[in-house]
Amino acid sequence: MIIVYLKDNTTISGNKTKAPFNAIIGYASTNVEAYSNGNDIFISFQYNYLYGVFMGMKWQCVEYARRWVFKRKGCVFDSIDQAADMWTQLDNVQRVIDKKYFPLKKYPNGSPDPPKNESLLIYKRSGVDMLSGHVSVIVDVLPGFIQVAEENYDPYYWSGNYSRQIPYVFINESYYIEDDYPIFGWMSIEDNNQTKPLDQATINAIIN
Repeated sequence: MIIVYLKDNTTISGNKTKAPFNAIIGYASTNVEAYSNGNDIFISFQYNYLYGVFMGMKWQCVEYARRWVFKRKGCVFDSIDQAADMWTQLDNVQRVIDKKYFPLKKYPNGSPDPPKNESLLIYKRSGVDMLSGHVSVIVDVLPGFIQVAEENYDPYYWSGNYSRQIPYVFINESYYIEDDYPIFGWMSIEDNNQTKPLDQATINAIIN
């Protein structure tokens, strides 16, 4: 596996080969593909739907987060203006098949609880690079670092099943994810194991 160090804290899974817009740059969680946005300032004004369900604008970070939640949990979350707004404006996700709601539990960066796999990692607005904030999906939690999947952070091909690796520390009874940009925290779907990845029967029910 090729690991390229890009910034002070984070590393990416892949190399510095930039992928053109619409190219698949990797897969996470078995079947959730990530697409290149070309660069992180491009806005396509093209909308993506999956099985008739709105996912978001190609290929923004929120689109990937919503599509990951849909494919892995069968749920979606409400439309929001920008990724940073997810922290203050989203309180739940809704299962598409029966409209049941599941709460989102928020863990601020500096929580006494460790980062949780399959959570949404929400970034604050910050400078010219993070005018809208950002959202990634935590796809693995390992000793000392997390692995995330995302779109519209860097347009590089992944060599593994994640886009970046980010360290975290435990200081004064609190967990801090130490990225190069400020983080609100992570949001976890409180589903009590009632959600599941989309299967063909569920897809057929959604389509019909």
